Amino acid sequence: MSNYSQTLTSHGEILANIPGILGFYPQDSLVFAFFKQDSDTHSLSLGPLARLDLDGAIQQLTEDREKFAAWTETLDLDAVAAYVITDDMVEADAAAHFLCSEDSPLRSEVLAVIQTSEITAGTAWCAMYLHPNSCEPQAGRISNIHASAALQQLLEQTGDLPALSREEIENRLNSTEHDIDAAEHEDIIEDALAYVPPIFRDVLQREYEQAAAGMTQPSARAIRSALKCFTTPRLRDPLLAALLEEPQAGLKFAEQVMRAVPAHWPGMRAQLTATVAVLAQATGQTGLAGVAAHRATEISSKETFPSLVAKLIDIGEGSRLAEVVHEGGAQARVQLFEN
Repeated sequence: MSNYSQTLTSHGEILANIPGILGFYPQDSLVFAFFKQDSDTHSLSLGPLARLDLDGAIQQLTEDREKFAAWTETLDLDAVAAYVITDDMVEADAAAHFLCSEDSPLRSEVLAVIQTSEITAGTAWCAMYLHPNSCEPQAGRISNIHASAALQQLLEQTGDLPALSREEIENRLNSTEHDIDAAEHEDIIEDALAYVPPIFRDVLQREYEQAAAGMTQPSARAIRSALKCFTTPRLRDPLLAALLEEPQAGLKFAEQVMRAVPAHWPGMRAQLTATVAVLAQATGQTGLAGVAAHRATEISSKETFPSLVAKLIDIGEGSRLAEVVHEGGAQARVQLFEN
């Protein structure tokens, strides 16, 4: 077994983060994850990813062998894991044999060749080769992606493996901590529960604008308006469009609103959790997006919006999720403000 194996007890978190790093779900692909060793701690830090279409990957690597080898040598990397994303085990086996052969352009130590049919939280993956007992690929045990970690740390601190576990994500989504005075918080919830959208458009517009202001100036007033907006698609959808136009600030504010929703209001909690999923997807945090989408449907299976969000992620259309939601919200905003 490789000296590095103790630092990579599970490939699940790396697999779960590949869509966010590449910006899409890479079906029928060969993805290389390169690693650099810390000489003091003997631990690995994640380096660059390289992706090839699986169809023709072996031919391309053979033809460009010297170029690819020179590229990896220039980066001075110590190890590599190959992820074969296909449901064709024959094709995966052929890729594994090639990558472990003398014809392979990989100069770094091959930690493993991992096969999976798709990349989603909970998907089974198979370790077909573990270094270095044999030059022949050997079947490893089937395991699960136990954690779908957020990408923010990877993006801000390139080279670090993701630290946020699924449990930490769920705790974040289940939190009801807020900084609102107890009496004011109770009044906000009662106000939102009793809210009936007025017939006057200028009043609706003002409620939307007060909610949208929460992205730049978070306040109890903005949270009150946001909760009112989420009681009706006429205001919710325009607010979603505004949040998606500033996704980082939008995500932060949406989480503040979500935490203000008590557990005894599952319909609203589900909608806000689904909103967090959409905004997490828009910011590249696919792990958070996946967990949030499914958590929303667990909270309430009757809400249409959370069901739509979870369905799009489940069928591999997570990359289009933010686009679809923004398009609908932008159209609703035009209707809200048209004369």
